[in-house]
Amino acid sequence: MSASAVDDASKAVATPAEDITASFLGSITNKPVNIKLHNDFVYTGVLSSIDGYMNVVLQNASEIVNGKTMKTYDEVFLRGNNVIYIGMA
Repeated sequence: MSASAVDDASKAVATPAEDITASFLGSITNKPVNIKLHNDFVYTGVLSSIDGYMNVVLQNASEIVNGKTMKTYDEVFLRGNNVIYIGMA
């Protein structure tokens, strides 16, 4: 494979759905969010960062189980494969 073919292959074009997702995630960075995990825990906090694997860092976060705040964290990392949804708080 030529160098130009490799360069062309690495320049993937984002689909409209990917553009919308990236736009949404960018718009909620540094804002309060709710994140639900597969174990039914909900975390609320300020979205500090998120990557392409949906790994999330929240600041000033609370862990909520069955509607009750169980723990609070200055900072918490949530692994992306556990995330069901992310929404504005």
